[in-house]
Amino acid sequence: MLPTRALAALAMVTLAAVGCQEYAEPTLTPAQKKKVEAHLITETPTPQNAIGAVIEDQIKLIGADIDKTEAAPGDRVTVTYYMEVLAEQPADNKIFVHFQGRRNDPKAWMNLDHHPIEGLWPIRKLKKGQIVKDVQSFKVREDFPGGEAKIYWGLFRGNHRLKIENAADVPSDKEGRVIVGAVKIKGEPKKRGDDAGHLPVAVATLVGEGETMTIDGKLDEPVWGRARATRDWVPPNGKPGEAPKTRARFAWDKDTLYVAVESDDEDVWTTFTERDSNTWEQEVIELFIDADGDRKDYLELQVTPANVVFDARFEKHRSDLAKARAWNMEGLRTAALVDGTLNERDDTDKGYVVEMAVPAAQVPGATTPLAHGATWRVNLFRWDQAKGERQKAAAFSPPIRGDFHALDRFGRLRFVDPAQAKRIQPRQVPVIKPKELRIDPIRPEGVAAPVPAQPVEAPATATPAEGGAK
Repeated sequence: MLPTRALAALAMVTLAAVGCQEYAEPTLTPAQKKKVEAHLITETPTPQNAIGAVIEDQIKLIGADIDKTEAAPGDRVTVTYYMEVLAEQPADNKIFVHFQGRRNDPKAWMNLDHHPIEGLWPIRKLKKGQIVKDVQSFKVREDFPGGEAKIYWGLFRGNHRLKIENAADVPSDKEGRVIVGAVKIKGEPKKRGDDAGHLPVAVATLVGEGETMTIDGKLDEPVWGRARATRDWVPPNGKPGEAPKTRARFAWDKDTLYVAVESDDEDVWTTFTERDSNTWEQEVIELFIDADGDRKDYLELQVTPANVVFDARFEKHRSDLAKARAWNMEGLRTAALVDGTLNERDDTDKGYVVEMAVPAAQVPGATTPLAHGATWRVNLFRWDQAKGERQKAAAFSPPIRGDFHALDRFGRLRFVDPAQAKRIQPRQVPVIKPKELRIDPIRPEGVAAPVPAQPVEAPATATPAEGGAK
């Protein structure tokens, strides 16, 4: 995934298609329209930090205001960028913003990419000569280390970071980023409580002896009826709110991790047909694996409702995307099954299932053969976009900050063989009898086995989507 994707990117995205481009144009409420109008200003601003960076023939960053020079972890910082449109018809560019402290420290880095005016108005909608007042407010992550953190700004289009034409005359770095300003982070970072049980845990259930697994999205194998589903996924920012209803189940044998993700979706669609496309720009299921939790080698696997695959191996946090994308997982098997009509935008679908078979030997840091008691660090996300609406996301373990590659926020996946799992006896619980007011311990003779989850039936009208890994 691009280093420039973020939770703030819940605005309209480019929809890649073969031979053409399609855009889901913004649909604004009257209040949102007024907000856009108020941020398209006519007077030339005099920002606190004058910059004047020219980004190719598209945008000039006049300058920016930063509301504070010092902040503590957890504080909110507001930055106002002033941009002048240079092109008659700007391309579908997006703004990237990096809030970065010391190098090579994933905790000292925040991705704040966005479309202008709180994501309401894509750059492609702007006109030559317009001046945009783009206000962005963000909360400094609570474990951000002390020291100076710089704000870097620029534009990107697809996989391409646009060039600063006058880089020698404006504050910028060797990576082609404009330096907007700096904020000194003071105080001790707050611990996230990773080991205190704040991150979710999922269980992978052993495939039974003699059972076979067919990767077709139907989930009619017996193990899927025994496998425990995750809770419904939540908004990536970790705050209460609605997220596309999504849940996952896991199974395993000595060589393979099996993943099944069920997504409720009334509008199932995708235009991607080629492997390793920018699948995160539309509807997709994402699986991240950092098996040994060393926050170095980790995988990102994505499957669309049309069974188009994106697979990447990163050497470290957000290492070179092109190199990561060039890697292909040998032996990966995937399927997608749609309950409805794929790419029929005017009907009502029920959802889709993505099923994966991930060969453990291809997972860096994994111990093979897989065995009862093993634990991997994983995370899963779903991107969804109904017709005429903004893209929404759901997370198994919310990264809280604007970075789906937040390795320290990955949940845990435990590999369990029910035959070897210890049965936990309940504590003896005293009960007060109303008449005698006497305490007697309850001593149960046994513990009832948990009720297995019901298997997911394959819809009668559904057919496996074509395409997939080549």
